Amino acid sequence: MAIGILSTGSFLPRRVVTNKELESVVDTTDAWIVSRTGIRERRRAEDGAASSDLGTIAGMRALHSGGLSQLQIDGLVVATSSPDHIQPATACVLQAKLGMGAVTAFDVSAVCTGFVYGLTAAVGMMRGFPQQYRRMLVVGAEAYSRILDPTDRTTSVFFGDGAGAVVLGEVPDGYGVLSAHLMADGTQAEVVGVPAGGSAEPASHATVSARRHYFHMNGPKVWEFATTQLPSAIKEALLQADLGVEDVDLMITHQANARLIEAVGAAVGISQDKVALTVERYGNTAAASVPITLDEAVAAGRVKRGDVVVLASVGGGMTAGAVVLRWY
Repeated sequence: MAIGILSTGSFLPRRVVTNKELESVVDTTDAWIVSRTGIRERRRAEDGAASSDLGTIAGMRALHSGGLSQLQIDGLVVATSSPDHIQPATACVLQAKLGMGAVTAFDVSAVCTGFVYGLTAAVGMMRGFPQQYRRMLVVGAEAYSRILDPTDRTTSVFFGDGAGAVVLGEVPDGYGVLSAHLMADGTQAEVVGVPAGGSAEPASHATVSARRHYFHMNGPKVWEFATTQLPSAIKEALLQADLGVEDVDLMITHQANARLIEAVGAAVGISQDKVALTVERYGNTAAASVPITLDEAVAAGRVKRGDVVVLASVGGGMTAGAVVLRWY
């Protein structure tokens, strides 16, 4: 049974935060941010908006672009690392907001690799239980502005808010998801994350005072992991699909950093003209960045039937993954 992407959708909040605006908050400059990250601006959710609110709009847009209603979806997977709550799953909140009925709904937490993990899980469910799961909605939704320390230039300049979504369904043989490769290295779990607020370090006055409820990231360690493991994941996924780098028509990576994306492309051997970018305008939207960028590529006509598309991400955990599909 071939499973592919039937439709896409995305949502970016209206508020734009430029590098110039950040200069008044943290010790940085527009020139420094652009030269090291390629980011010029990012979006911020309205006050009171949660990840599920952004994901609801992206999900509805994906459904509408496919001519589907929410009642025609058999399952919902939400990839997020800025969930509405520790519990319940943001997917359950989003399911209710979409009015989907009592279908399967769960979160995937693999930080920025979450959408690739979630997409792979959904495809596996559809292939394993085709009578129960004919169509599934996979959403990447992030409100990172809620977990960032605005005074920390090592994180606040990188991240933005947004959501993207895809609808999965049956496609003709030879199309759709051809392969996937996922990996994780838990020995590097401390490189990226929010240290406090869970069962290992419950919330207290001390953890709040130490700002340990904010997102933390070791940039050099992330770079080292990403530039080795992400190219490896992409090559392995292509190998599983019996394809070579020369067969790739478009690569959409997690939009972490323009310089990182360039380094990964060079390591894989994919020219930059085959790489889709949104990082300059939206920054790093974590688990939402791949579906947002894919939706924009589809809207721009960069993806046509028969194209080989690679979706790839690296994230906290540390995690990495790639999916190869032939577009239908």
